[in-house]
Amino acid sequence: MRYLNSKEVANILGINISTLKRWTENGTLECKKTVGGHRKFTMQHIRNYYKKNRQSGKNLGAVLDTVEHKEIYNFIKKDEYDNLAHRLAKTSISSDDLSVNTIIRSAYMSGYNVSDIFDKIIDPASDIVEKQLQKKSISHVEEYISRKLITRGVESLSQDKPNGSFNGKSALCINFEDDLPDLGIAMSEVVLRDYGYNVFNTGSHAELGSLKSILKKERIDLVIFYLCDRQCCRATALNNLKKTGNQISEIIMIAQNTGLQIIFGGEGLKHLKKIPKDIVKSFKSYNELSSLV
Repeated sequence: MRYLNSKEVANILGINISTLKRWTENGTLECKKTVGGHRKFTMQHIRNYYKKNRQSGKNLGAVLDTVEHKEIYNFIKKDEYDNLAHRLAKTSISSDDLSVNTIIRSAYMSGYNVSDIFDKIIDPASDIVEKQLQKKSISHVEEYISRKLITRGVESLSQDKPNGSFNGKSALCINFEDDLPDLGIAMSEVVLRDYGYNVFNTGSHAELGSLKSILKKERIDLVIFYLCDRQCCRATALNNLKKTGNQISEIIMIAQNTGLQIIFGGEGLKHLKKIPKDIVKSFKSYNELSSLV
């Protein structure tokens, strides 16, 4: 878990250290204290503050020391999701890691619902990048860079989770693709942690045949399989679907006998012909996932 110190948080909130100290003492801003009395903060502490004080602060979520970053902050204040999505697509393609993280982390710390961040900003940005790839306006390498940077930004939201109170349940997140950025499953993990799940994320490198042991060992209550249908993922994933489909059928049989909940995410579910869609639940948006968990 990454902690922020008092100076970093004061800069983000646009206040001085004395004010920061007073706010932590009167309960305006949460923090953790070391045995020596030093204050430590997480992104969640700042997010909770902004949720209660939406109009407060000057430099939300990052060191907004450029005109572009100040413009991003204005988009966030005005809930301009479309502008944020286009800016995220543009900055991720150009490998502007700082701006990508500014958009994602600032939206999060401003109190945006995580499902809305994913449905209204990140997925639309990914669609914009996909369309540019289809038009050959960008290369596959640029698309991959974009997806990788956005994935890293999303994964940073899981640094200090579970977000809410632990609900006593554990979840396992699995991506189908092999050797690709795991954006869909990374967003699924953040949503689950936001609802208090303890989450294990295999990414896209797990052999499904080995899942039976971890389901038992970690007492998994929920499994999310994610299958993207964007061009960047489709070529690799479709080559392995027959094997994957058979293995998932075995997992579904286990679920029917043990009460394990299985949820499928992503547009790629349509390629899994053998999956009994009347038994398993599925989602295409992260607000839909929220309603399922």
